[in-house]
Amino acid sequence: MWEKEVRMKRFSLFLSYAFCYVGLLVILFFAAALPSFQPLTLASVPDAERYAVATYILCYLILALVLLADICLLFLLHHVLRGTIFTKRSVQLLRVISWASILTGFLACPLFFIFSREALFVAFVALFLGVVLRVVKQVIEKATALKEENDATI
Repeated sequence: MWEKEVRMKRFSLFLSYAFCYVGLLVILFFAAALPSFQPLTLASVPDAERYAVATYILCYLILALVLLADICLLFLLHHVLRGTIFTKRSVQLLRVISWASILTGFLACPLFFIFSREALFVAFVALFLGVVLRVVKQVIEKATALKEENDATI
């Protein structure tokens, strides 16, 4: 029984790392391919040239925030691998990931007028994920404080 749980935890950690690295590749792909995707979507918007620069800026800001969150998630996974989860550094990483998600959600909202449903879905998911991560950060922060207090008394 114990061996099966260890294998499942290792497999879960492996999948998490794999998804993070695949996410990095996808982010880099979208950053390189964004200029070729964007004119097709803007073709339905009247006076599209006027919004093109702002759209590029917003899309690249969103990609930068997602890249930041992905890199912080890799560092957080490294903490999990080492067994140092309840530390101030882990709380900081969760804080950065949650705020990056929330900012991504707010930055994706204006893109709703250009990309319609897709941007609204991305904004909602990012905002929801950011709020969930804020709650998880609070839980980890309280657990870290309890651990530090417990370590100080022993």
